[in-house]
Amino acid sequence: MGLLQRAIRGAAAGAAATAAMTTVFGAAGASGLIHRQPPEKIVRTLFPSLPTTGREALALASHFGYGMSGGALYACLVPPHFQDPGTGTVFGAMVWLAGYEGWLPAIGILPPAHKDRPGRAASVYVAHLVYGWTLGWAARRLRETRKPDAEE
Repeated sequence: MGLLQRAIRGAAAGAAATAAMTTVFGAAGASGLIHRQPPEKIVRTLFPSLPTTGREALALASHFGYGMSGGALYACLVPPHFQDPGTGTVFGAMVWLAGYEGWLPAIGILPPAHKDRPGRAASVYVAHLVYGWTLGWAARRLRETRKPDAEE
């Protein structure tokens, strides 16, 4: 399978993983662990004058775009025979680390995870583990359902 095909399948797996992650964010919000989902907070900070409906739409679109891009990256970096829930979970943890201890604090959107409210930090971390697990699972399932004569 060519790199572009792997990226497309990875993006599809990333969409499924982002949907699972969004469910965790929703549960964390409903339980009071987070006030705003991280994508909303990012868009609100970067585009403060955008109307509320525009912010919500952009937050959802950017969240799925980021998750699908992550899925494409995972599918291109991880050899197909290693794509599974285990490597996906590690990938999800690395995405969390890069974002919540890296670029988000660096541009002033959120505090570093180790200085954040424990409930928010933990729920965001768990959401990324769910993203990664689902990403690896979906990538493996998509690989298993490909045509039998297709090569990796």
